[in-house]
Amino acid sequence: MALVYGRRRLGKTYLLQRFVAGENMPKPACYYLAEQTTAPTQRLLLATQLLESLGGTSLAPSDLAVSWQALLHYVCEQWKRRERFILILDEFPYLAEQSPDLPSILQAWWDREGAHSTVMVILSGSHLSMMKALGEPNSPLFGRFNAGILQITPFRYHQTALFYASSPLYGVVEKLTMYGVLGGTPRYHALVDTSQPMEDEIINLLLRPGSPLRYEVEYLLGTQQIRDPASYNAVLGVIASGETQYGRIQQLSGTGNSLSFYLRTLTELGWIREEMPFAEDSRRRLLYRVADPFLAFWYRFIAPHKSLLEFSDPVFVYETRMRPYLPVYMGQIFEQICLQWLQTYCPNRFHVHILQASRYWSRDGRTEIDIVADLSDGRRLFAECKWNLGRPAGADVLMDLKAKVQTVPHLLQHKRAVYAIFAIGGFSPELYATAQSVPDEVWLIDQTSLLPNTSIASASTTAIYPNT
Repeated sequence: MALVYGRRRLGKTYLLQRFVAGENMPKPACYYLAEQTTAPTQRLLLATQLLESLGGTSLAPSDLAVSWQALLHYVCEQWKRRERFILILDEFPYLAEQSPDLPSILQAWWDREGAHSTVMVILSGSHLSMMKALGEPNSPLFGRFNAGILQITPFRYHQTALFYASSPLYGVVEKLTMYGVLGGTPRYHALVDTSQPMEDEIINLLLRPGSPLRYEVEYLLGTQQIRDPASYNAVLGVIASGETQYGRIQQLSGTGNSLSFYLRTLTELGWIREEMPFAEDSRRRLLYRVADPFLAFWYRFIAPHKSLLEFSDPVFVYETRMRPYLPVYMGQIFEQICLQWLQTYCPNRFHVHILQASRYWSRDGRTEIDIVADLSDGRRLFAECKWNLGRPAGADVLMDLKAKVQTVPHLLQHKRAVYAIFAIGGFSPELYATAQSVPDEVWLIDQTSLLPNTSIASASTTAIYPNT
């Protein structure tokens, strides 16, 4: 038995289809996608699928659909071969919502029959909190997922870049920008026509009436069964606009004392994340940020201009309301990209691992460091991330970074410091010379380093994230 879960559009169904299809020949399987309907109808639909997949009986679907126990027993009764038969119950929360006792029924059947058969059961779903709960100690199914629990997470920037690998129109800047616009959801990147320029595709996918992603956020809110989308929209909009402190979010969103509930739900969905200054543990300093770049882009650029988009040329809206502000927006996304780079490529490039990393900001607000990280060799890294397309980073950037670190001596704690400069616009000859003179102290990461060849990317991901 396996548990597979993750947000919508991340490719759970596609992954399961590929698993069933196999490398050379398909595996015997029954795939059932649950619908939001009554329990008797759900059982009837599953019975129809099982009879088509297993056959060998004159039963009518209505005869088999009398109970969940009858359906599950039928699978073991009909399948006596050595090879495994795979039963996939996709969108399992829809089934459990109508039949709250279904996890207990599954547990009883599994202990009595399923675990001793050659049947594999995969429970899949997009309702994160409900799916996570199935594997927790207070769940009837706790300890039964002997084939593993797999959470499907969004792609990282170097993985989404593979969608554009064969296009001469998409260089490093375009690939990173598309990650900033569409985030880590593979479904969205698969919609991009890479034979068309980047800005045309942003307009075609997000701005034109009836475009594939124009109303995507409303869809996502609806499929999560959120009862008060207006409040969630308000909270996400306020955070995306740059207000990250609890009090300001509460004031501007108008959510009052209910804000904690909305923030907790959005965090569970993976739509926002909590952020603390490096080496701080006081929740009084907690900030909230939109976690998914697609949502950040949508609430920053699409939501405020929805009325304008209904009556104006989308090209005009993009050119006047979005394009001039993209560099500032991408500057924030670039910090996430740089952090992902450190986590993914440090072992290959610098032979160290990142143990922990986050942004740092001082209590008085005067000092901000884009990334502070502990390295596996005991050193501490301080990084500056520069999304300056037309200007190389000079030696002054390194000097400023060192000066900022000196204002927060407690971050050094007798550790050796490493300084990293990420610059999409490259580096001045002076800064290159400085870095070459102290290669163990100064790291420079430019466009060519941000997206190395895919074989290295795949190896790094496997080494650092063995469970993803």
